[in-house]
Amino acid sequence: MAVMTRRNWLEEGMAILEEMGVEALTIEMLTHRLGITKGSFYHHFRNYQHFKESLLTFYEEERTLQIIQLAERETSPQGKLERIMQATLQPSQLEVVMRSWALQDPLVRDYQQRIDQQRLTYLEELIFAHIDNHTHAKRMAQLFYSIYVGSQHIVPPIQSADLEHLYQEALQLLNVSSDIPSPEAVRKGEESL
Repeated sequence: MAVMTRRNWLEEGMAILEEMGVEALTIEMLTHRLGITKGSFYHHFRNYQHFKESLLTFYEEERTLQIIQLAERETSPQGKLERIMQATLQPSQLEVVMRSWALQDPLVRDYQQRIDQQRLTYLEELIFAHIDNHTHAKRMAQLFYSIYVGSQHIVPPIQSADLEHLYQEALQLLNVSSDIPSPEAVRKGEESL
């Protein structure tokens, strides 16, 4: 039997959320899918509430902070903005589930608000480097983020090339040209590593 780490539990929790929704996120479902007893769960988490808080922190770190850290590897604000946009070209059911959960649960809402603010603040900083006007930078950050969030909620979600075109249109409002690599180009680049 493989040793379960805290990360294994959190990754499985995110997978359950993405595949089956909040209602399925139970200790029983986690242990069933992992083929592990509840004792292992309680070895890593005091209770379900502790697991939920840990899962929300994990989500924040994996889906926001790591993407920002990846973007920060780029040297120019434009390169950072392109990296962020490229990272969001594929639809994320997890984003939709988390936002839905935030409407029902005050703790999740607090996390989602903080995540949204981190993302908006980062976008605003990148855009401000292009236009040197805080009010306009804030509005443009809201526009880019609204495109991203809205694209997830349309059925079916807007994805890849169509989403890339929306970003390109928004970039034209900034008078910034961009060459966001397509997901296929990114995959080919990753395969050559």
